[in-house]
Amino acid sequence: MSAALQDGFTVLPAIFTREEIASLRQAIADSIDRVARVMLTPFATSLPSAPIEERLERVAREDRAYASALLQVVMADAQRDPRLAAIATHPSLGESIATLLAPEVPTGHVIRTRAAIPAFRSWISPWHQDVPRPQSATGCATVKVACWIPLSDVDEDSGALEVLPGAWDAPCPHEARDDGHFGIPEEALPAGEARVVPMRAGDVLLLDRFIPHRARPTRGLHGRWSV
Repeated sequence: MSAALQDGFTVLPAIFTREEIASLRQAIADSIDRVARVMLTPFATSLPSAPIEERLERVAREDRAYASALLQVVMADAQRDPRLAAIATHPSLGESIATLLAPEVPTGHVIRTRAAIPAFRSWISPWHQDVPRPQSATGCATVKVACWIPLSDVDEDSGALEVLPGAWDAPCPHEARDDGHFGIPEEALPAGEARVVPMRAGDVLLLDRFIPHRARPTRGLHGRWSV
């Protein structure tokens, strides 16, 4: 692990400009629009004028199944939008990552959208690590670091991440919970004081693959999108 990640994480401030974040947000909105336009449910039901933090929550309060369908397709497909795909070649992000990880050199990337919508996640997500099975040496097991990019300001009450700082060199045991989510059972968590990481839109959170982390819940109508 590089010296910059001795605590398992670091925040890269103001990597993206306000205009770049606005473009990423619009990519999410456009992705929801594309999905909504091909479904039999009237497009207006998708509330296209609502901000992305509120849109699917408000839809879910009227039609939970429809909101869930919109969310799942967008989460699976939005990364194909050129505005989101361009994150992989973003100059400031690439330079910062290369500097922090030197002498190691990044060799690939995966881009995915993530959302915390109160209707579907009103609770704190389980503690987990990004690479719980490194021995497979394929797919997600090859990931060394993650870059978490919130598309709005986040804090303890608006979907920030919570981490257990430390230089972890192996995964903890994970198990499926009764609700179907995969996480580290309480008795297997490493000792340490959890820390919420508040961020501004434009910041990037760099996470070592073994740092335990979880998403904080959001409140009211307010959801949170990230990349």
